[in-house]
Amino acid sequence: MRTKSDKTYRPQDDFYRYINHEWLDTYVLPPDKSRFGTFDKLAEQSDEDIHSILEDPANKDLKSSILYRKFMGKDSLEKEGIEPISKSIAEIKGAQSMDDLLKAMAPLGSLLDLPFEIMVFADPKDPTMNAVHIMQGGIGLPDESYYREPRYEKIVEAYRKMLSSLFRLIGEDDFENLADKVVDLETKIAHFHWDSVQVRDDIKTYNPMTRDEFSKKLSNFNIPNWVKYVQSSYESEPMSKAVPINFQSAIEKVIVHEPSFLDGLNGLWESEGVDAWKAWCMARLLTNSASFLTEEFDKTSFDFYGKVLKGQPAQKDRWKRAVGLVNSISGEEVGKIYVSLHFPASSKEQVQELVNNLIEAYRVSISNSTWLGEKTKGRALEKLSLFTPMIGYPEEWKDYSALEVSDDKDLMDNMRSSYLFLSAKEFEKAGKKVDKREWEMNPQTVNAYYEPTLNEIVFPAAILQDPFFSPDRPKSANFGGIGCVIGHEIGHGFDDQGSCYDGHGRLENWWTDEDRKNFKALTQKLIDQYNKLVPLQLEEEYAKEGRADQAPHVNGAMTIGENIGDLSGVDISLKALALHHGLKVDTLQ
Repeated sequence: MRTKSDKTYRPQDDFYRYINHEWLDTYVLPPDKSRFGTFDKLAEQSDEDIHSILEDPANKDLKSSILYRKFMGKDSLEKEGIEPISKSIAEIKGAQSMDDLLKAMAPLGSLLDLPFEIMVFADPKDPTMNAVHIMQGGIGLPDESYYREPRYEKIVEAYRKMLSSLFRLIGEDDFENLADKVVDLETKIAHFHWDSVQVRDDIKTYNPMTRDEFSKKLSNFNIPNWVKYVQSSYESEPMSKAVPINFQSAIEKVIVHEPSFLDGLNGLWESEGVDAWKAWCMARLLTNSASFLTEEFDKTSFDFYGKVLKGQPAQKDRWKRAVGLVNSISGEEVGKIYVSLHFPASSKEQVQELVNNLIEAYRVSISNSTWLGEKTKGRALEKLSLFTPMIGYPEEWKDYSALEVSDDKDLMDNMRSSYLFLSAKEFEKAGKKVDKREWEMNPQTVNAYYEPTLNEIVFPAAILQDPFFSPDRPKSANFGGIGCVIGHEIGHGFDDQGSCYDGHGRLENWWTDEDRKNFKALTQKLIDQYNKLVPLQLEEEYAKEGRADQAPHVNGAMTIGENIGDLSGVDISLKALALHHGLKVDTLQ
């Protein structure tokens, strides 16, 4: 985004605007965007590349291509109306008891949510093994603060209006009352949610339980019955032959992230009554299904989730949304083709060299640290030496042979099959060894990540493109581009969360008490610094309304991980460049 700089802004005051002010002053944000920057520019290119792959007649038999075509078929959606979800609606409305609702929630591909989240990934205390993780859920807004803070009152009312409209579209006469029931129940659920800072604490969110302990925690929910219904429903699906799962064994051990949330939910499951929970179930079904139904459903959903929540004036072109859908279901199927077209082997080699440079810069900085003791320093260097870089694409591609999609089925049936496949593949991992070859992102994703339980840094092919990286430009430009991203991800290994894991991915305190105390003092300074900041656009918006003093500040405790990553990424990338040129590097402070 670099443009011509002048004396309007001094680099020591606002370096970002010093470099980018001309672009910021003249660029017109497209109506289907609520933000735009380097990541977004590359994401658009990636979408176009995947679009070309899906439109290529040579790829018409891909399961990804089938999903793409079904989503693009708007005319058939208008003809089908609400028929694709009518059976689910009838099951929910016909429920006479909470046990009946459990049965309705049981099918894995039903597009019905549970009031808690279930995911399967590594056990932080034994990162070689996968475990079922139970996390708070049950709300339709981004987090609990939306139901609690006065500044979100207008958003809550817009959410209520959207729910009311969705209920009206399925022919409910009492649509406003149903929406009120949902918002009221979700407000009560949100009361028991941990806030966005608390959920970042990987130690407090590690609460292993046996199946019996988990069942007692949710005694009113009746976990044994729910497991029985899930098993019965799943065994009626052809996929159960290809991906056999024993759900009782899968939850033999679970890791509960927010135990007090389950206590609160357990009470609400009994106290709120079947009618309130039926309204909640229908709301979850409708919000999850709206994009796959008629244009009126789709628009109603977008008017809230897009316009109100994201500030996005217009919906993305349908083909872009179709690409996003494919990426979320069968991304590696098209990702394999994307890599063959857009990521040469030479790029992988050059990025590996850059990673080595960044790791060496971290090694020098940690070795020269003035505030770390020798014992902690040794463990930090050990962890650094065990970092595993994953560059471009996975060594082993995901197998989609059990994914049952077809041109002969309607979009909703294909979505149920897709979600059934994803859920089954997730549960299949429970209690089994972690596959270290598996990626959390597609190669065509413009992003990167650090996974603490694997101690690995992952850089998909789509972010290893110009302007972040180019094999044909000076090393300094690559250090300033992808080098900062690499440094950022390595930095996550030593931020407030990553620093709780050792070099083998175990959740373990490898710090001395004194060094951890020093670390907390340094991070608190950074938290305090960010707490004083107000996002510029919010500051301007509140000032126009005469409420400048009420403008919300950054929550430094919530953003601390990214702040550490950003600052260490820039710092270490500069030091890596200096090392590359044989210059002396200052210590990392």
